[in-house]
Amino acid sequence: MGIFDIIKKPNNGSNPKTAEQRKKQTEILLKSLNITFIDHLPLIEEESEVIIRTAQQIAERILILVYLAYVSEVPDERENVIEFLKTNLLWDKVSPDEKELFQKEELTDQETANISWRSEGVWLLLWTINKVDKLELPTEQVEIPEIVLRLPEFLTAPSEFIENAIVRPTTEILDQSDLIYRLHWATRNADLNNQPMPANLDFSIIMERHYAINWVTFYADEWDEISTDT
Repeated sequence: MGIFDIIKKPNNGSNPKTAEQRKKQTEILLKSLNITFIDHLPLIEEESEVIIRTAQQIAERILILVYLAYVSEVPDERENVIEFLKTNLLWDKVSPDEKELFQKEELTDQETANISWRSEGVWLLLWTINKVDKLELPTEQVEIPEIVLRLPEFLTAPSEFIENAIVRPTTEILDQSDLIYRLHWATRNADLNNQPMPANLDFSIIMERHYAINWVTFYADEWDEISTDT
């Protein structure tokens, strides 16, 4: 049995897993990995109450993030990409902050770096619509070609990709949400105390995954307003 089988065990009962059960399940995994956790870290939302974005919304968000990353690296394609997004009814789904970045003549180094790091959130979003089989521990940055392989061809109609997307079961998404939340606390704790990152975890990858999954689970209505509190 692999370590992630702990959080993949099906719930054989008819009732959904409670937030408390999910927390305890995550803590078993963290303990097996020698990752620090605190018992009083709050619960995430209950499965019976959570709202999950639709597969189509997630697919659209993936495309927006990927095309923004492309424009940040190839600014000469800015107008072509914006026109593509408008033609395919995606421009209205671009957040206000993202629209500024898409239209900016020259991005700062920090803006470019921030956009690049969003690829880690894209990987998680691909997982939520079954384009990635499983998420490994956040220790290694995603390879961009692995993302591209899972997307429609560049500047081709994305309707099939969007319409055929299927979201994972809510229980799997919440299992991952709980894990990321507690990993984020562990890495923040290590960072604040000038300690090595536990289990070779990458703080930045975890932050991006946390942001993305909090969007999926409606921590706020809009992409720009998501928080990653621990």
